[in-house]
Amino acid sequence: MKTARFAQAHIWTLGQSDSGNAVFVRPPDSELALPVYVGENDIQLILVELTHILAPRPMVHELLLSVIDSLHGRLERVEIYGIRYGSYLCRVILVQDDREIVLESRPSDILCIAARMSCPIMIDESVLAKNGVPVESVEQTKLKGSSDGADGFTAWLHRELSTAVEREDYERAAVLRDQIAGIEGLPPEHHI
Repeated sequence: MKTARFAQAHIWTLGQSDSGNAVFVRPPDSELALPVYVGENDIQLILVELTHILAPRPMVHELLLSVIDSLHGRLERVEIYGIRYGSYLCRVILVQDDREIVLESRPSDILCIAARMSCPIMIDESVLAKNGVPVESVEQTKLKGSSDGADGFTAWLHRELSTAVEREDYERAAVLRDQIAGIEGLPPEHHI
């Protein structure tokens, strides 16, 4: 496989449009961002991984990461390498004993993994050219200013905070409290 046709990118922002929740993946200094549409649960998982809040129980993608670690492998990168029937084709690239292992994956799963591990997201340049949207058009759709997605995530954080306090898991409660305060722009003491 030629890697010259791939551009390294990162999760740039999250947004909403008539088509649903989108994670915008963007190469540095590019005027195009690739929208990856995901479900409500997936957007919340990606937000959790981006904010580095540990869930009380492991998420599905954490199982894969645990298996990789147990087998003494390492996550090399994730790729968006094509489009078929309107869906992105994605894969996870692992390395074990100097051997590459390629696993097909859903777009939302590679984004969760990339957010969790801060691993490179590689986008086939032809996919970006075909489906990329101008960065200026994305500015109006950012999730942070959107009521539906941000409120849903904040509500989830509040539920998790209540659960942590009930379980007397004050360390987790403090992390959640600070995260909520950062999102809502309030001092942390308002969330206890």
